[in-house]
Amino acid sequence: MSISLILVPAALAAAAALGGTGVVGALSLNTGAKTDRGSSGSEAVPVAVQTRMKNPDLLAAALADLGATHASLDEGVLTATLDGLEVVMSRTEEGVWGAHLSRLDGHEVTEAEATAVMTELDAAYARHVQRAVADRIRARADQAGFELVSETRDEDDTVTMVLNVRDQA
Repeated sequence: MSISLILVPAALAAAAALGGTGVVGALSLNTGAKTDRGSSGSEAVPVAVQTRMKNPDLLAAALADLGATHASLDEGVLTATLDGLEVVMSRTEEGVWGAHLSRLDGHEVTEAEATAVMTELDAAYARHVQRAVADRIRARADQAGFELVSETRDEDDTVTMVLNVRDQA
């Protein structure tokens, strides 16, 4: 049994919440109907989940952080095995990531389990984005006329950088 998730960028989700239109509005219309499980019992149930994930390389690294194995990225489709689940991720026609989760043991993946996995993946992805941005700031600070004075990392892995503007005199 499996479940499909549509990973909606957080900015689109916020816009849709205000206006009820756009990608999220269309997704809620398409995914709001109950799937008829009477015939085969194995049809995927689409669920919309907010996310910030865009970069497939950072997404693969985030999956690895969570312990995913057998991860591969082929022609824009990312597949991995994570905690007894097969995770297949690809972009929809709208450019939004979609994820399909199936249990390797054949049992059903619940909406709550799938959402929890995607929430963990989103947090791991955010850490990778933060590292990449911090690396770029460090690398470009000098060229941009800044001096990195200090850098601290909190318990939740939040990085705080203090930059001084160099005197151009």
